[in-house]
Amino acid sequence: MIRRCLIALGLALGLPAALFAQEYTIQGVARLDILPGYETPSGHMIAARIKLAPGWKTYWRAPGSNGIPPAFDWGGSKNLREVTFHWPEPRVFVKDGEQIIGYEHELVLPISITPQKSGVPVSLKGEVLFGVCEDVCIPVKARFSMDVAGSDARSTKAIKAALRKQPARGDAHGIAPVSCDITPIKGGFRISTTLRGNKPLPAGTLPVIEFPGRDVWIEQKDSRIEGNTLTASANLFAYGSTPLMVQRNGVTVTLLGGPRAVESRGCP
Repeated sequence: MIRRCLIALGLALGLPAALFAQEYTIQGVARLDILPGYETPSGHMIAARIKLAPGWKTYWRAPGSNGIPPAFDWGGSKNLREVTFHWPEPRVFVKDGEQIIGYEHELVLPISITPQKSGVPVSLKGEVLFGVCEDVCIPVKARFSMDVAGSDARSTKAIKAALRKQPARGDAHGIAPVSCDITPIKGGFRISTTLRGNKPLPAGTLPVIEFPGRDVWIEQKDSRIEGNTLTASANLFAYGSTPLMVQRNGVTVTLLGGPRAVESRGCP
């Protein structure tokens, strides 16, 4: 049974850019801050920071067996053309035989903001849904509103540290996709891929196959390591009204569990 209630957290973050967002505590379990960040050549870099109580975790973009990764709705924003997330490397946790991919203690998620019109202020307004988990898992929804402007040295340091923790590119670490088969199955597709490194891969390496889309459910299936070669497969299912179209350049394979996470994009 879920022993804790669902918390709906409303945020009013109309703070000057030089300040952190106020601290919002969710029943002593988690705290959400919006970090104002710094200006970039294409716009602005902000971050969502989730701090967690001991023993609690939150999720990566591909959460594992189950879970709720942070999902943003920017519907009320003005002069916003595009957002890009820069996920730091997650950890793999095993609980009751199930794998959870995510973060403990803290997640700082950098977010690139690109305006529609350069030189015109960006106003962010929307909500974020994310999950936190210990013995039970709680979905949390928070509303936010913030004007993006200027730079803040304190939050800039935290954001740049998170950017340095992103997975390395596979080709830069001698790991490249060799082949990829996409086969229709009932309700979706199966992706089977082979990657090869220039040295043996760690035995505990966990491959995670991803494909972008809000209405896509991905079921990680079999994986096998033989020396410097890894084969992995996943099933993709569409649960929305839009037909699922799998484009090879949209497939990402991330290898977790080694000295550093490695990410390969594209599916030859």
